Amino acid sequence: MINKEPGEKFGKTLLRGMGQGALGGYLVFESKRLVREFAKSGDYNYVWPSKIVNSAGTSIIENAAANRDFWARWHLNIGFNRIEVNTKDNFKISYRIMPFDLAATVYHSVNSRLDWNTSMKVGTFVFRSKIIMENSQYRGAAFGNSIRLLERIEGNIALPHEIIHTYQYEQLSGVNGFLFDFEKKYKHKIAKKIPAIEIYHKIFYTDYNLLLNSIISYIANPNRDASGFYEKEARYYGSKFIP
Repeated sequence: MINKEPGEKFGKTLLRGMGQGALGGYLVFESKRLVREFAKSGDYNYVWPSKIVNSAGTSIIENAAANRDFWARWHLNIGFNRIEVNTKDNFKISYRIMPFDLAATVYHSVNSRLDWNTSMKVGTFVFRSKIIMENSQYRGAAFGNSIRLLERIEGNIALPHEIIHTYQYEQLSGVNGFLFDFEKKYKHKIAKKIPAIEIYHKIFYTDYNLLLNSIISYIANPNRDASGFYEKEARYYGSKFIP
């Protein structure tokens, strides 16, 4: 509703946004079901299809939040790299960096090694380290769209769980659409006074959803243990046996 066009009927915009959001949410749900198949079978052939379905779902959610046609813009996130495909008016492929996720990736890389083989299989950066957190039994951790696993953890142990956490981060990307109206109206005016703003938007896609995801994660699980609905969802879809 924030991005409603002047003269556009309230009811039509509301129903359109709700319908598109529901469609995107359903695809996100199906992507998590594919991760559960990976958790049960250990077959990596489920992971990339899951990622593509998840990207389609979050793309539709973003379009709904920005009051665009559901097919107007598609994206695929590979780590902190965002590839966008604009299909409305002129077909265009563009690339931008998600700055907060880049910071999360750097954070995970400290005292860790990048596991290229697993990263290629799942479509996001996977790091290996000897410990995840001091005085903890954690086998893995996810921050933004990057994952860190223990050195000794292989296959579908812990990895599906952490993939679900990356999906939780991505599925909140609709919040970025709340700023779409501001950018649409004022970005170019500000850019005329501060040229660096225009350059920034060409290079970066600000993933405010990482900040929102961190806030929700803390509220859901202030003790940083296995409780909270975020962890319950990750266990449900990321475990071989459904809890």
